[in-house]
Amino acid sequence: MSIPFHRLIDVETRKFFDTLVGQVLTVVTLVLAIGIMTGFAWFMEPTVQGVIMISGAVLSILLPAMGILAVTSEWSHGTVSTTFALEPRRVRVIAAKLFPPVIATALTCAVLVGVAFVITGAVAAGRGVAADWTLDPAATAGWFVVNVILVLSGVALGTLILNAPAAIIIVATSAMAWSLIAVSSTTGAAIAAWLDIGTTTTPLLDGRATADDLERIMVSIAVWVLLPLILGAVRVVRREVR
Repeated sequence: MSIPFHRLIDVETRKFFDTLVGQVLTVVTLVLAIGIMTGFAWFMEPTVQGVIMISGAVLSILLPAMGILAVTSEWSHGTVSTTFALEPRRVRVIAAKLFPPVIATALTCAVLVGVAFVITGAVAAGRGVAADWTLDPAATAGWFVVNVILVLSGVALGTLILNAPAAIIIVATSAMAWSLIAVSSTTGAAIAAWLDIGTTTTPLLDGRATADDLERIMVSIAVWVLLPLILGAVRVVRREVR
């Protein structure tokens, strides 16, 4: 009898949130994001929108790491053989693993939006200045979409490489690498404008994405999410499990 897909999602979600790695990474992400949000409000200005957006400095690194660990932890702990014994159709397992990090990202974003209002009010009161409660719905929605894209890129990279340290190093150094490519030449800048997710998704964070911007976003998603996920799925299906 086939295992219903919703049950696979439930199992993978439980495994993600019940493991120490998932719990610790989620807490660390929240703590560091709240820390940098508080620092921005105190030393810059207590604006809700700015406080929310500055969290991207932390989320851009930790969300991909969360996605990577969601798919590599079983391989490093040797429990993947049990998973594939219960569900031999490995593509279904890979598909189910996409959901827990997205759920964690959605919950993290919801918490950070609520915390942003608290931080803005508390810091404004502490500094004796007026708080700016203006919230840009388009930019906030774009921030959420970007975070989902980032965590999915981590899942895709983790599926392709199946090695957490190597994948996390790639994520941690990619921003610097793309910056060097962008400033190296006109060609490099053109390449980054189409392939660097950090560059292509910027209009979403501004809440003013045009049709041309969306085209660039889709190309970068195809290169950094869809392609590695497909290649990784092929590798997982063919890889011998011991």
